[in-house]
Amino acid sequence: MPALKRRRARKTAPKRPRRKALAKQIRAALRWSLPILAFAAVVGGGVWLFTGGRAAAFLGVARDGMITASAHAGLRVENVLVTGRYRTAREDITGALGARRGMAILAFDPFTAKQRLEKLNWVRAVTVERRLPDTIYLRLVEREPLALWQAGGKLALIDRDGVVITRRHLGRYAALPLVVGEDAASHAETIIAILRARPVVAEATSAMIRVAGRRWDLKLKAGVMVHLPEDGAARAVASLARLIARDRILERDVTVIDMRLPDRLVVRTKPGARPQSGNDGGKDSRAGTARRPARDT
Repeated sequence: MPALKRRRARKTAPKRPRRKALAKQIRAALRWSLPILAFAAVVGGGVWLFTGGRAAAFLGVARDGMITASAHAGLRVENVLVTGRYRTAREDITGALGARRGMAILAFDPFTAKQRLEKLNWVRAVTVERRLPDTIYLRLVEREPLALWQAGGKLALIDRDGVVITRRHLGRYAALPLVVGEDAASHAETIIAILRARPVVAEATSAMIRVAGRRWDLKLKAGVMVHLPEDGAARAVASLARLIARDRILERDVTVIDMRLPDRLVVRTKPGARPQSGNDGGKDSRAGTARRPARDT
């Protein structure tokens, strides 16, 4: 039985000796290659003046020799560890990373890989590290979809910075807000935040339309167009929320609600619509103007 235990021990214990052997190999490889590089770095500058650039070639050969030796000693890419990936395609990461299994890990350039990875549509930022002896580590920060953006007859998915993420497979993002206009993408985060603060308005809105690069119109699902002011859009949306929830203005034959005047509300109704009164003190909903509802205190 003791012999059996020894055989088992030989089968199950081996990782530590292998690691020690690997460490010895790496130290041995670096012991002879690093002095070459150091010598080349010190002497190379002076030699350059007399050899017309041969020192650089010598330094390159020394570097290649060190990388090759390190690979033989076990410093090879065997694993790529990625965290934070939810929407970025695996094949896109592989292509941008530029590393292949078995290559010398010292030949892998994290800085260049980072630049390539951050050009991917879904990637907002990325950390790239070499973790010796055999692992490349990536930590992704992906872009969060904010809205669909329509401009020039084309539709795109954008993030909070107005950056286009993709123009493909947009059907899966149909529930996101829609912003329309050439410069709507770069201003979308602000208007969407205003509407989200008033859920009754956000729920009633089908699109936010950027007008003349200065202000917004809201196209409501009920077919009503709301003209917001250039300044004070948040206050106007708060007033609109009260008109919808308290005065039930969308139950009337309204086509346009113009909120651009600071002290007055202009409401237009469908041709032939009958006068209706509600919680606004009996005012005719077809009237050209009405005083804006008092603000909440």
